[in-house]
Amino acid sequence: MFSDYFDINLKEFNQEFFESLPDNRQIVRPTMTNEKYYHTVYAEGEPAGIVGFVPSENMRDTGFMQILLAPAYRGKGLISKIYDRMIELHSLKTLYATIEKSNTASIRAHEKIGFKILPEEKLEDLRTKGFIQPYEIRMERDV
Repeated sequence: MFSDYFDINLKEFNQEFFESLPDNRQIVRPTMTNEKYYHTVYAEGEPAGIVGFVPSENMRDTGFMQILLAPAYRGKGLISKIYDRMIELHSLKTLYATIEKSNTASIRAHEKIGFKILPEEKLEDLRTKGFIQPYEIRMERDV
């Protein structure tokens, strides 16, 4: 696996790098209150992406993960290492990811590391409540 060749580090969130990434509008933008949960991902010392964690209002060890990788680092198996670093750093127990249905590569990558798509009735409930859009799914992983 490619990820075995990459040393992954999480460093302070870099707004300029974030703005330079294509598709940066697809993830929730960090704010002053949640920026401490966002990090710049470095692979072999080079900025490779952004990872963010939005904690659940009720449980600090549960929340929504967001990863945006630079195109050169996509499809290389890095998300497993990135999630492992975030789990350790923030003492996480349950992770959620919201992914567009059309992003089959991301869905497959998440399934490979233990995420499961929520049952359709739960997805419909989330859509009705406005938490996800009709073109999105939510995935869950217990650590």
